[in-house]
Amino acid sequence: MAFQFHFKEKSEKELDRFVEEVLDNINAVSATRRKKMYKRGHGVPEPKDSFSISYGYCNSGYLSKDKYRKEVQGCKNLYETTLLTHHPELKDIFQQLCDLYCKEKIVVDQVQINKNWQAPPHKDPNNVGESWIIGLGDYTGGETVVEYTTGHKAHNIKNYFTKFNGSKYTHWTMPYEGTRYSLVFYNHSKAKKATSQ
Repeated sequence: MAFQFHFKEKSEKELDRFVEEVLDNINAVSATRRKKMYKRGHGVPEPKDSFSISYGYCNSGYLSKDKYRKEVQGCKNLYETTLLTHHPELKDIFQQLCDLYCKEKIVVDQVQINKNWQAPPHKDPNNVGESWIIGLGDYTGGETVVEYTTGHKAHNIKNYFTKFNGSKYTHWTMPYEGTRYSLVFYNHSKAKKATSQ
């Protein structure tokens, strides 16, 4: 079933509708590396009703003995993520979100979708340049902390886009209560080359 969603206006009410009609209906399981990252960072397994998945492209095509990702034509070892293959319409919906709510122009390439996933301190070495993050849902707390060279800064990202370089600076999520989504928009260098041809 395809997602059908269009923002009617720029408002918190519309962000809540986006959560209810889109994000709440994404059924996903974290990749093994994300599960390991959570357990290593927190010392406990990833909680139930949580996930951290990528929407866009990846360098790995192998999933299991009889399951493979869709390869991007004309680009060796670049594959669509499962969510992109099954729901290409989400790209337009994510683009609407960015066009309406982000102060700067973002062309949607990669999106890390996190649900109830309290990120431990980490860097994102595969991200290229700046990333944009927004927090959505019915929650309190959950600031994103970035460890800049001048010290830590806690960003309140709820319903608000914040820019930082996740490949350069260690960052993590503070504790929170409620249901928290975060969407991280970033660039994938190989995907940029392939999709711009």
